[in-house]
Amino acid sequence: MNLKETLGRFDKSYHYSDEEQEEHRCANCGNVFRGNYCPVCRQDAKDGRITWRWVSKSILDVWGLDSRSLPNTLFQLFIRPGRLIGAYLDGQHQICYKPFNMLFILAIFYVVVQQFLGWDYAATPEDKGGKVVQMVFEWVSEHPAWNAMLISVAMIIPTWLFFRFAPRHTRHTLPEGIFIQIFMNILILVIVFLSEFFIWFYVLMPVYYYIAYRQLFGYQPWGTVWRILLCFAVWGFFFGILINLLYIFTTHPDKLPQVATGLLSFLAALAGILAFGYFVSKKTAQFKI
Repeated sequence: MNLKETLGRFDKSYHYSDEEQEEHRCANCGNVFRGNYCPVCRQDAKDGRITWRWVSKSILDVWGLDSRSLPNTLFQLFIRPGRLIGAYLDGQHQICYKPFNMLFILAIFYVVVQQFLGWDYAATPEDKGGKVVQMVFEWVSEHPAWNAMLISVAMIIPTWLFFRFAPRHTRHTLPEGIFIQIFMNILILVIVFLSEFFIWFYVLMPVYYYIAYRQLFGYQPWGTVWRILLCFAVWGFFFGILINLLYIFTTHPDKLPQVATGLLSFLAALAGILAFGYFVSKKTAQFKI
């Protein structure tokens, strides 16, 4: 089996059947039915009195180690990110662990390991503005889940605009865009964690954005690359200017009028980048570039 066939088999790994013909009485609502789940209250037909099987199942369900396990979802996300995200957007929500839950669990794991190993990112700036910027970066490093959410928010709009006319998942919605970025930031969180042990793992960040967006949206290589670069330009521009404005605000509060003028210029430039990416993407949509 070659690599393409190996990756393709995951697209056909989820077949659901209702072959259970035995009659059941639901332990929850008392309804008599045939099948795997009660049609009234949706309780599993096998649920009843508490047994050792129920204890083990409950423990596994808490940590996502059931049939839609967290490890299996991470594995699929690493080998076929765009295909998994695309399937989830198409409504196949049972194929993977819940994205928000997964991000929350991984963030807790990251923080626990960070505290246990004593990772320290603190600097020793002397000026007031430097201390404020240091606090921002410390907060980002100490709250990976919130940091992931902030990155998600910054990437939703540019991805929505620049990939709006893609061959696949054309005109994806903003709510779908939120889940796209949640999946991507799960990948980022894992890569950042592994980079603490293998510094070269940071290289995987742009690589995985390319792989995921290429599989998800279906553009040609160059069409995928320039849109991703434009997305990150918007993200970097947005946070870079905000940090600079914060620095000026804390060190030179007397220059607030200039700061306000600079903020308006920043917003105008940001709107210009978004408009440029949108119209170029629209004009080149038919060529998939």
